[in-house]
Amino acid sequence: MPARLFRSARRDRNRFVVLYVVLVAGLLLAAATFVWEARIIVRDGVMEGEAFTVLSVANRALDDLQDAETGQRGYLLTGSAGYLQPYDRGTRDVKAATQRLRRLVATDSASLEILGRIEPVAQTTLSELARTVELARGGDRGEAIALVNSGQGKQEMDTLRAEFDGLRGHWEARRQGIADDARSRVLFCAGALGVSAVLVGGLLVYALMIEQRAFANISAYSEAMNREAGCDPLTGLPNRRRVLAQIDALAARPDSGALRVALLFLDVDGFKRVNDVLGHSEGDAFLRRLAQRLSAVVRREDMLARVGGDEFVALVTHYADDEDLRQLARRLIGQVHAVAQAEYAGRFDIGLSIGIATFPDRVRHLRQLIDAADTAMYAAKGEQSSTFRFASATKNDSAYSISAGKHD
Repeated sequence: MPARLFRSARRDRNRFVVLYVVLVAGLLLAAATFVWEARIIVRDGVMEGEAFTVLSVANRALDDLQDAETGQRGYLLTGSAGYLQPYDRGTRDVKAATQRLRRLVATDSASLEILGRIEPVAQTTLSELARTVELARGGDRGEAIALVNSGQGKQEMDTLRAEFDGLRGHWEARRQGIADDARSRVLFCAGALGVSAVLVGGLLVYALMIEQRAFANISAYSEAMNREAGCDPLTGLPNRRRVLAQIDALAARPDSGALRVALLFLDVDGFKRVNDVLGHSEGDAFLRRLAQRLSAVVRREDMLARVGGDEFVALVTHYADDEDLRQLARRLIGQVHAVAQAEYAGRFDIGLSIGIATFPDRVRHLRQLIDAADTAMYAAKGEQSSTFRFASATKNDSAYSISAGKHD
């Protein structure tokens, strides 16, 4: 049993080590993956913010050009200086917006290419707007209007709108791609977290199963050790320790005062002669056969134990009266005679001396049963072979008087 328990414990330990390594490795891998994905998601967030900024600045630049054009047209048609305010603001802001766009898209070659086409057209448009305004300010509004009506400015604005639309479309697609990538990574992390939780849960359940099995093995081993500790290795009967534990258990019961318990102390007479003549091996074999025969006459709910070399104890509960115990003593003595006759055919004078103590009428405490029955047994042995005696407690409960009985 210890060897099997050791092998089982070693296997369980190896399983725990493997489980621990797998769990730690899995958690480290999951943590590394989450950190990596989190960094990418943060980067995507920054890039999406940059895309929004580019789109905003591009829209602002186009709006500034349109404001400048609107101010120019209003001033040419009405001559009102109030229209020069949006014109001045638009021409000033569009330059700043264009410069900011170049800084924002400095790392994107496609955007730089588009911006490279926008800037000269925007410069040409601004130059034409400025020329017409200067003509109008100089009093030559007719020539300024004729220049506007030539359609060149409209073509340039249409070209700018198309180029800005291309730039915005490029960055909108880029922003959408970044958002989709971030969304897919978030979903991946959520799925990976769910799978990791399931795996960790499964591993913990498996660990719990291993732990329960280990505790079950330990419990089984402990129970086996307790059985072995309370078992006589020669006969397989309970031993003195087991008898004492059973008496303690009876004494600890709440209704112990209402119990009727008897203990018969058995000593095999003449057994030493068997050992001396035939040897200890034959003596051991005789004791094993005797234990089997004595067990046959003891009730299943009672206990027959070997407490010494040729000494046995029968712990009896729920008996009717002393006559039940006398009959049991006679049957036990008869079994000893039967085994001795069957084995040795009268070669050895083998008998059985029995001392009987009862609770609560002969002893006041259950733990006094063994001593009282032992004293009664020696009294029986001193008279003749195959005799039983009852012990009767005196007033001080420390000495026992003997009432006689014999095997008929």
